[in-house]
Amino acid sequence: MPSFSNSIPNETKRHGYDLRRTPPDKPLKGIITCEKLIGCYTHWWNGRTSPCEDEGCKACESNTPSRWHCYLSLLESGTHDHIIFECTAKAALPITEYQLDNPTLRGVLLTAWRPKRRRNARVEILLKPIDLSSIKIPPAPDLIQAMSVIWQLPGAALETKKNERSMTRMTTDPDILQAQRFNPADGNGQSTNKRKVKT
Repeated sequence: MPSFSNSIPNETKRHGYDLRRTPPDKPLKGIITCEKLIGCYTHWWNGRTSPCEDEGCKACESNTPSRWHCYLSLLESGTHDHIIFECTAKAALPITEYQLDNPTLRGVLLTAWRPKRRRNARVEILLKPIDLSSIKIPPAPDLIQAMSVIWQLPGAALETKKNERSMTRMTTDPDILQAQRFNPADGNGQSTNKRKVKT
């Protein structure tokens, strides 16, 4: 039986995070909400950006070039949307330099723009500490989990491994991934009506 009310809920936006790149016509500004960046190699594959899956990667097998991308969570200025910002390794150099000299990226103002104002033009990034006494920053999302949802990676196929540098690596089980990737019932492991995968 549905439950009706005479007022809208406080939260009207969908769950999840939008992936945002630097627009060509104006700067993108926001406060970083995560402590560290994450990144991985990606391919332009089947009309979209997809993560490189190392062993058994079909994009690699077809000799599709790969490119490393950086991901950060941002509280976007103006809209106050909590988004995930994407940029290339070259554009991310100021971020990695700041990360080497400071314990965290959280609370830093990021400004990204394209000087030539073209869609695929070079991106410049400026980081600046700001006064946070009057600003409430939301908790950072689990970036790896958020990106797995954006990339439609089945939740059951994800594994995380810690290496000696305390970085988390996201890998996939090829057998589970192959069986579940195009199964709409999986929904990144969020469906309540999952089918069992035969092995």
